[in-house]
Amino acid sequence: MNSSYDIMELWSKPTTYKFSSDEIAFIKKHTSKNSYKVKYALYNKHSSQGKYIAFIIDSNPNATRKSGMENFWTYIAEREITIIEYDELIANFGCNNRRFQVWYYKSIDHLILDDLKYSVKTPERFVKVCKEKGYTLGVQLKMELKFNTSN
Repeated sequence: MNSSYDIMELWSKPTTYKFSSDEIAFIKKHTSKNSYKVKYALYNKHSSQGKYIAFIIDSNPNATRKSGMENFWTYIAEREITIIEYDELIANFGCNNRRFQVWYYKSIDHLILDDLKYSVKTPERFVKVCKEKGYTLGVQLKMELKFNTSN
């Protein structure tokens, strides 16, 4: 492995740049899977398009000072990132310049389907809260979920 890489130089590569296996190994050596946390939250701010639930990857979960962005979310559950998620973060190293990567959903059912793509079971506590608050879709998606989880 070439040890002459500079982590900041790799961070500033164009988003279309594909890292070599040596560069990926170098990035992994200088970042830790434990420095990321997945958080499931309700988005508190109301928009003209309705209310949302949030899937968040926090790249500094142990920060002593709360970020101002966190005032918009009510955290319900969290988990460690998976190896697949970590590999995606490394492959896209430098593509984001924020502490949080956030995906918003109107339905818990869509989030459950996306989690299944990563072989992750969405935290039951979060699913229960979302269903109680009405973040769910109709029968067709529920049937699809039942079919996908029974295989």
